[in-house]
Amino acid sequence: MGDLLKQKLTYKNGLQLSYAEYGDKQGYPVLVQHGLIASIDDYDLLDSLIRRQVRLICVARPGYGGSSPYLLSGYAEWADIISLLVRELQLSQFDILGISSGAPYAYSIGHKLSEKVGNIFILSGIPALYDDVVLSNWPYEPISDQSIASLETLAHQLFFIHLTEDDLRKNDIKDSLMNQGFGVAQDLRLRFMDWGFRLSDVKSRVFMRHSKVDDSVPFRTAIRTAELLPDCHLDLLEAGPHFSREVLDGFIEETILPNLAG
Repeated sequence: MGDLLKQKLTYKNGLQLSYAEYGDKQGYPVLVQHGLIASIDDYDLLDSLIRRQVRLICVARPGYGGSSPYLLSGYAEWADIISLLVRELQLSQFDILGISSGAPYAYSIGHKLSEKVGNIFILSGIPALYDDVVLSNWPYEPISDQSIASLETLAHQLFFIHLTEDDLRKNDIKDSLMNQGFGVAQDLRLRFMDWGFRLSDVKSRVFMRHSKVDDSVPFRTAIRTAELLPDCHLDLLEAGPHFSREVLDGFIEETILPNLAG
């Protein structure tokens, strides 16, 4: 199934926010916050939601795909932008799916639009790196005080340096490389900044799934992040990668579909 609607929202004097809708236009809305290397064109990853008549709204963050590069002041500002899209689409209630790096963006929307957000679903989410306990369990060097240009260089070194021609044709790679990789660079920058809110103030119920052998985000950071949320159900898997089609399908079938607020 192709996209039912792919268009752009104009904000801040001409900047473009690209988004795509899939599934049933009259179905219950689920706002998707994508991961670090991702594309809103990869709707096939969400087939099991699309087949259930859910209205999926996938948003490309600044710099990804067709979304204009824009330097966010923090995660909280992302929620301000999404509130414009929510108003444009006249959404009275919706759930959120945050995948990997999309998790903090999902929390920020839940915090800002608490009266509209039902449940927040988090798969292999980036943890609360503003928290000292989380940071003490984070295995990578924290990023701070680096320019976007230097972070674009770092992103290329970490994720794009050994790509094949076939890789470069994939939607997730193409959209992540747009604008010199600005979107990926910004993602690396924001996670170590002040989030602009605290998870203790997120009122929505959160369903979180994480693997104990996740080789990208240590599960102990997920445990601590879940503790910071007022209403969080954490499902720890004994095995499984950070992300795969099968992992996402399992989360959709076993957690998201039985618990949609709509």
